[in-house]
Amino acid sequence: MNEPRFARLQQSLQQGFTLAPKAVFQEAWQRIHGAKMPILLAAIGVVGCWLVLNQLLVSVAGEEEQVSWGVSLLGLGISMIMAPMSAALDMMGVFRAVDRPIRSNQIFDYFRFILPLAVASLLMGIISSLFMPLGQMLGLPPVLSILPTLVLSVALMFTFPLILDKGMTPIQAITTSLRLFAKQWMLLLSIHLLMLLLFMGAIFTLGVGLIWVIPLYVVVKGILYREACGVEGSNVAASGPSSSLNSSKDHFEA
Repeated sequence: MNEPRFARLQQSLQQGFTLAPKAVFQEAWQRIHGAKMPILLAAIGVVGCWLVLNQLLVSVAGEEEQVSWGVSLLGLGISMIMAPMSAALDMMGVFRAVDRPIRSNQIFDYFRFILPLAVASLLMGIISSLFMPLGQMLGLPPVLSILPTLVLSVALMFTFPLILDKGMTPIQAITTSLRLFAKQWMLLLSIHLLMLLLFMGAIFTLGVGLIWVIPLYVVVKGILYREACGVEGSNVAASGPSSSLNSSKDHFEA
């Protein structure tokens, strides 16, 4: 990782990286203007495809109370098939964070990377399954028993962009994401906790607030990736963290 495009990432891994949650949210709020519609349409497309595939899974499973290994494998296969579309949402946030144009059909752009993305999704699924019993072992209430899995999902948030933007292998991307999380785990968890509260508040508005919260979350993740890893071919990636977070723009094209 001695190439210039890895300079920010190397610095983050060696010295850590700085994040100011207030500045991250302020910049993300600015950047969703003009980008809400393509991000929302893309998110609806991803969720719609996921629901269709899961309906097929339910049809195959029938009404059996015990989920067979075959059905579990089908569910894992669905996650692997959806990996390029999920990764595309992450990349839309990254693109927005560095002033690149985005479009709703961008969710179909990364199927040529389905093999590494599917392998990464498989590995993340296996790792998550190992953490699922941890909550019960710690004696957490049922509602909180998924807490270790949720923390792990935050720790793995950089995996897909690292594969697509940096050309890493699935194992390299997963280990790098975990190392970055270890550098700023408290701030990353705090930012995601704030986003969770915003999602809960949006639900109480009968879902109307999701028009703003979903794009905000996508762009926040893009900004976090930019600050931690830099983005290849981006002028924003070349600047320091403070300058990119504090920059104020009145208009963004998308």
